Amino acid sequence: MDSCVGCSACAQRCPRQCISMIPNDEGFLIPLIDEKRCNDCGLCKKVCPVLQADFSLDSTRETDFPRAWAAWSTDDDIRLNSSSGGLFSMFAESCLLRGGTVFGAAFDEGFMVRHTGISNLSELDSLRRSKYVQSDIDGCYREAEKLLKEHRPVLFSGTGCQIAGLMSFLGKPYPELLTIDVVCYGVPSPKVWSMYLDDMKKRYKGDIAAISFRDKKDGWKNYCMFIGFKNGRFYRRTAVNDTFFIGFGKNLLSRKSCYSCQFRHPRSQADLTLADFWGAERLEGIDTLDNKGVSLVISNTPKGQAALESIRDKCYLMETSFSEAASGNPRVTESAPMPRSRALFFEDLIRGMRFSSLRRKYMNPFVQTLKLSVKRILGPRSIERLKKLKRV
Repeated sequence: MDSCVGCSACAQRCPRQCISMIPNDEGFLIPLIDEKRCNDCGLCKKVCPVLQADFSLDSTRETDFPRAWAAWSTDDDIRLNSSSGGLFSMFAESCLLRGGTVFGAAFDEGFMVRHTGISNLSELDSLRRSKYVQSDIDGCYREAEKLLKEHRPVLFSGTGCQIAGLMSFLGKPYPELLTIDVVCYGVPSPKVWSMYLDDMKKRYKGDIAAISFRDKKDGWKNYCMFIGFKNGRFYRRTAVNDTFFIGFGKNLLSRKSCYSCQFRHPRSQADLTLADFWGAERLEGIDTLDNKGVSLVISNTPKGQAALESIRDKCYLMETSFSEAASGNPRVTESAPMPRSRALFFEDLIRGMRFSSLRRKYMNPFVQTLKLSVKRILGPRSIERLKKLKRV
């Protein structure tokens, strides 16, 4: 089960509905088969994107792709209310104005992350902004297929494995479908996220009213975790000072399959790939001093490029090389490594260690700040020398 990505394509395709997605001990959804109802038709295996993954590159793919762009919306309201440059909102708006449906990750009433479909512009804000938790796809693949068979426009966004799951589930291309995957660091455990939320509610003595993983009050490059509470109190911390972000940044919280992801470039199955364009200031003609956010947009197919061209009059676009774009964001092509402490973290969690203890042991802001200060003082060369001495 370590290779399972939790996309739920198997559960949604099963004709007898004998597969349920249940959380494992780490909190990640995995398929559970009711053997008494299963008739061994094999459809679940046929739609599994992992079992059907082809590690050889398709020689028939368009040689002009991928193409990479630095981009942002010229509408400051869209840009400031998005994690990066607001490109997702623009693609989504285009689909909605044509009477289509947009699928993406949203918070539910308890601020857990679930995929959902929207058909009105008034609902778009729920899909904006990054949500660093694995979303529950639920029945969105089936819903998208139904709409596509009715020849209605569909935009489906998600992680690389979720898009691969959709394409494997559908089994054939649809002209009305546009797919967008996001460059993914790894998907943290919903169980850990739930524990973090419960901890925050206890510490701030109130229920949660709003959450943003990428609050831009201090700018795009200095984004913060923001949590607003119904009692009027609020929490805002930079990534290096927030418990959840520290665990995320240390690669402690991701699903096991994320450490050897099969759906990064050059094997993305989406028409478009979106990310932050970190290092955009290196590009001639790009000014990031306004600190409002710059998107990296990668068009992987002619359909993706056509969608980008259709919004050109509403955004700033500058094409660059794929290698230049990926150099500032290594997760475009490479998985984050699995640290040895990940196993220890989840062993403690499964044994019942309280979140407050997990926080102190693995995600201590003071320790994280101290490490960053040491790195700044010593410099990268000194750090590498120390690592070599430690190995010896």
